[in-house]
Amino acid sequence: MAKRKPTKYNLILKQFTKLNNKLPEENKLSIQQRRAIIKQFVLPSYKDVPIYKIRLKPLKSLLQKEADKVPPKEICDLNFIDVSEYALVEWYSLDETIRELIPNCVYVKVSAGEFGETNVFNTRNYEYGRRGVRKIVEAIRPEADNLSGKFIFSGYQKLRKGKKNNGKPDNYYLDLVLIIIDKDGGQEPQGDIDVVRFPIAKTRENQKKKTKIKNIIEGKIKLLKTKKDSVKRAKKTLEKNIKKFEEANKKTAKKPTKNSSTIAMRQFNATSALLEKYYKEGKITKEQYDKALAKIFKEFER
Repeated sequence: MAKRKPTKYNLILKQFTKLNNKLPEENKLSIQQRRAIIKQFVLPSYKDVPIYKIRLKPLKSLLQKEADKVPPKEICDLNFIDVSEYALVEWYSLDETIRELIPNCVYVKVSAGEFGETNVFNTRNYEYGRRGVRKIVEAIRPEADNLSGKFIFSGYQKLRKGKKNNGKPDNYYLDLVLIIIDKDGGQEPQGDIDVVRFPIAKTRENQKKKTKIKNIIEGKIKLLKTKKDSVKRAKKTLEKNIKKFEEANKKTAKKPTKNSSTIAMRQFNATSALLEKYYKEGKITKEQYDKALAKIFKEFER
């Protein structure tokens, strides 16, 4: 089979990836960021240039220029992070913790003993289904239904294989180790819980940086809690409206009148509008949306 010729886009992406791999951790860009930059700012510059006429030196210069425009991430050094912020992660919150609370430029691993473990990966390109996290969560789920025990993850800073404990940010990773707590309060870690920290000099500048990072992470935790509370309220409000519609529809079925039919129709419209609103706002999943929609339509067609 003949080799496929490289496209202009793939040629540029390959060079961008090479450049990106050499950048400091706080400056590295995710694959999504690199693709967006290529499409918006780089490809237009080569619109009328045939692929064989693209010269690497000016291309690399342009890519570097675009990469320099992206501000560096503030939190990429685990040595400045109080990992106790990730000490009580419920098993079902593992994905959102990695996705929303752990900075998107640090290395992470999930260790869950018999339930599985992931490789060390960078959160910059994290995807729930592709990194093995989903597989671990689904393996825990049946066991977690047993109320005699509790499953939580706790973060421990460790040294990446072959790296030195010299304070360089990308030498470390956060190991999220599963802890099984039995009914008597006994704790059984499902992985190694030894930690490796680099002693940060106690200067005013370092203390200021630590405080700033702590405030950022705690702000994210607070924001996530607000989001969760909002989702809970949305779920309760939706359930309440569905119940109101079902009651109004039953009254209409028992004693159909123009007034009862109007009330039922209004409640149906209000409930379906609320359903659409919450789905668009991301407060309910596609599965929850489809299930609730099917429920009110089934009731409506009685």
